[in-house]
Order: sequence, then C-alpha cells, then structure tokens
Amino acid sequence: MRLMQRTASPLPPRRHAVNIGQLLCAVLLLGALGGCVSFNGADPTKRTPREVIDDAKIERQVGARIAADSDLAASHISVVSYDGIVLLTGQVEREPLRARAERAVADVDGVRKIHNEIQVGGATNFVSRVNDGWLAAKVFSKFATDEHIHASSVKVVAENGVVYLIGLVPPAQGHAAAEAARTVFGVRKVVKVFDYLGDDA
Repeated sequence: MRLMQRTASPLPPRRHAVNIGQLLCAVLLLGALGGCVSFNGADPTKRTPREVIDDAKIERQVGARIAADSDLAASHISVVSYDGIVLLTGQVEREPLRARAERAVADVDGVRKIHNEIQVGGATNFVSRVNDGWLAAKVFSKFATDEHIHASSVKVVAENGVVYLIGLVPPAQGHAAAEAARTVFGVRKVVKVFDYLGDDA
C-alpha cells in the first residue's frame, strides 16, 4: 500500500501592521494624563539625556508637592517641564489656589521659568481629557510631517481644546509650529510658551 505524505503549507509571512486597539488605548492614556505629547529626538544640541532626566525630576518634585496639598490635590493640575521651563495647566476652584500651585514650583531646583496657565473653574471630565490627548497627538503628527519644524524640540500640551507649545526653538520654528497647530481641526487656541534660541521672537 502506498503511503501518502502530506507536505505542510508554508506559513504566510508576518506583516507589520498598526494595531488599532493599541493605538486607541494609547490615545486614551494620553487623554487621562492631560493631553501631553512629546517625542525626544537624537539631536543632543536640542536636549541632552541629562536634561531629560532633570525635567522628569522637576515634574516628580512638583507633582509630589501638589499631592501633599489637599486643596491642590483635589484640583486638576498638570505639570510639564522642558529644559527647566515649567508649564502649569488645568483647573482650580479658587484664584488663591492658582497662586499656591505656582509657589509649589518656584523654589524647586532646576526651574528657570514658570508659565502658569491654570484656569479658575470646574475641572474637565474624563471625556474632555481623552479629546485633549487625541488633539495633542494630531498636532504632533502635523509637526512630524512639516519640514520647517523639528518635532523632537517641541512638547505639545492640550487642555480643554487649548494647545500649548513648549520647547527650546529658534523664533522662526516657533512661529511655524504655532501656525501649523492652528490648522488642526478642534484646536480652539494656540499658546506659545517657548524659550527661543538666538534673537528674541
């Protein structure tokens, strides 16, 4: 009796594809974290690894101080640092809390400048923060395809539809980034909190 030998069919080659579910989870996480997007490039003249570590340390220290204050901890406050420039966004119930949040930053080692953009009013909800995360991602994506903008030199923070741009850039690049951000659907306002290289803007 003749035995039939079956030959296994070759497996199809693996394809690298974007997982939509993972992308959605990432966007949700961005929203929950306050709508901040930043991707660090490899250009050491813009931001060294040491500076990245120092900024993360500043954010942790300020975050710990805010968490230790029961009134501030009950508010919605986001802290972003770039090259020692600190941006505060979010909402507090009363004007004195806005000043108190700024004082929590003032004497932290390494802080060179503070931009207090905290608004007085009720905190945004989770859905709004998810939308902010998606908005920040869209703005950064716009930067990544613009030859006039070094996206690795800019952090994008979205809060309640307002986009804040923070980084260390030449004036022309800062202006280009702001103009590009204004063209993204859903952006209500663009606020530049750059530190400029070279001549003042």
